[in-house]
Amino acid sequence: MLTTARPASWAAELFKVVSIVCRMLGRRTLVVTLIALLVVGATGYSGYRLWRHFRALASTPPPAAAVVLTGPSTLPSPAAVPSPTPLPPSVFVKVPYTAQSPFNQWGAGNPHEEYCEAAALLMLGDYYKGDTRDRIPPAEADSAMAQIVGVERRTFPGVLDLPLTSVGAVGTQLYGLTPEVMPVDLDAIKRNLAEGHPVIVPVMTHGAGGAKIAPFYGAVNVYHVIVITGYDTARGLLYTNDAGFVQGQNYAYSWATLSSAIDAQAQKFPQGRVMLIFDGD
Repeated sequence: MLTTARPASWAAELFKVVSIVCRMLGRRTLVVTLIALLVVGATGYSGYRLWRHFRALASTPPPAAAVVLTGPSTLPSPAAVPSPTPLPPSVFVKVPYTAQSPFNQWGAGNPHEEYCEAAALLMLGDYYKGDTRDRIPPAEADSAMAQIVGVERRTFPGVLDLPLTSVGAVGTQLYGLTPEVMPVDLDAIKRNLAEGHPVIVPVMTHGAGGAKIAPFYGAVNVYHVIVITGYDTARGLLYTNDAGFVQGQNYAYSWATLSSAIDAQAQKFPQGRVMLIFDGD
């Protein structure tokens, strides 16, 4: 958890300076000096808060991977190679990141609480357009997601938690992408990533056992979608662009954690254990 508290030594040092000044200066000069010190202190504190905010929004370095992709792979057709084709030990697909609340503003009634589907669509829409940036600038992302949400609400009125079929339909409408919803399993995730196709999975933010899937999530268990961008077989990890918190770029989950969260979602929504990929061709 981030904190904006100043180090304890800061106050002690300030009082030490004030004591020295008291012995050296007259009353009028002292008043002026104290005002100046307070202004400097307040400015420094504001700067400190700003620094902490932007530190949370800084890009997270990508994981090391045997294969790094910035677009769909041009692998030979399945008929031209043995089946199944051996998978690389690790793959990372570079997808530009945004949190669903790019300015890190959350809370009941804040519309960004319902932006996860829009964030996933924006990230993948930009990826399939050839965008190789690490992050989408906050103002750009916020404006684009508001437009995507507008389309979602007009197309599916009254539905806030969109099933993957609806997410895919909006992807077609806005980006011309061809969606495919299929049963989810680890091998299918890896094979699509190896071909340069990021994977969207539906989850609950608390797994089937009730535990939060990431420490940044709150006490309320809510529907969510996550973009999977890579895997590392040796480490047993899946890398994601999780829009649910600002630290979600390249966030690593175990398959056990994600599978449990998908199970929890399947217990609440009729779509079951599924995943969504897009074809940008």
